[in-house]
Amino acid sequence: MTTGTTRGAARLLALSTAAPQTVVPQASAYDTYYRRLFADVPQAEEIFRGSGVRQRHMAWDPRTAYADGFPSIGPRMRAWEEHVLAMSRRTVGAVLDEAAPGELRDRVGTLVFGSCTGYAGPTPDIWLAKEFRLRQDLRRTFVGHMGCNAAFNVLKTAFDALAARPGDLALAGSAEVCSVHHRPEITAEQAVVNALFGDAGAMTLLAADDGGPGPVFLGTHTETHTETTHAMSWHIEDTAFRMTLSPYVPFYLAESIEPFVKRLLAPHGLDVGDVRHWGVHPGGPKIIDFVGERLDLTPEQLAPSRAVLADHGNCSSATILLILDRILREARPAPGEHAVLMAFGPGLTMESALVRF
Repeated sequence: MTTGTTRGAARLLALSTAAPQTVVPQASAYDTYYRRLFADVPQAEEIFRGSGVRQRHMAWDPRTAYADGFPSIGPRMRAWEEHVLAMSRRTVGAVLDEAAPGELRDRVGTLVFGSCTGYAGPTPDIWLAKEFRLRQDLRRTFVGHMGCNAAFNVLKTAFDALAARPGDLALAGSAEVCSVHHRPEITAEQAVVNALFGDAGAMTLLAADDGGPGPVFLGTHTETHTETTHAMSWHIEDTAFRMTLSPYVPFYLAESIEPFVKRLLAPHGLDVGDVRHWGVHPGGPKIIDFVGERLDLTPEQLAPSRAVLADHGNCSSATILLILDRILREARPAPGEHAVLMAFGPGLTMESALVRF
């Protein structure tokens, strides 16, 4: 096991989320498309019905996009680029309009963008910088292929930039188009993948903490459990990207989650019981269940994670920011309350952040 802890502070000035307009209801999609596709997988209906997903936003509606077969990798990558930029135009525009109008935009000195569902050059951050006329000396980083925990790597890169240049502002976010990776592989594992993943994007605008109002990221903690590298993977194949997802992932996380969270909280003098709000990446309903049980969390504390899973599915790296947005809008944290955010990805990597409202 390797570990890494960072300490610092960045203030959240604005957060915006976006998703494709097409909404795919889980039940009807199963009845009209997936039931026929996975007819030779006996547990397919149980997988879809028990996924915790009610609907997903999808750039490629599987009921129509794959009606005539499975496209090659080229059309999929062009669709990824198109839809990542479409979602990110909305999120970047929203956070800049909310928190950085006029001359404040000139303070945006860093843009960090993540996505693991596609590749193209120039990368999306370049197009966004051009379209929003950000500074020519803008420092850009594209974080690719890190999976569902990538938003934490995006945020940590932005935190480091703000620590080095505290007068700047930083844009940090991600967008994922999972729907373009539907594959012609009829297995229970692929049924799970097809039952869970959706498309979404999110963007934050961050500043070095100056004691002003708003949520503050107090610190982060990372652990990589390399003995479980086989449990989750993401590879490029001829037709699409292929994800493998072991059913044992929830059990691996359950074994590690309590000491992992304690190592995040201890440097700040906190324990699990001191944290009111929780964002648990919904890699699936069992992950939420197992993490909640091990940390003795209440149904109310797990509600934002379950709600995002129900309304969006697992949107890879964007998901944890969707959950933070849900906490801010619906739980309405009181000043001084804390939140722990966490996500998990290939490695097996565990990422977390502590937020004070």
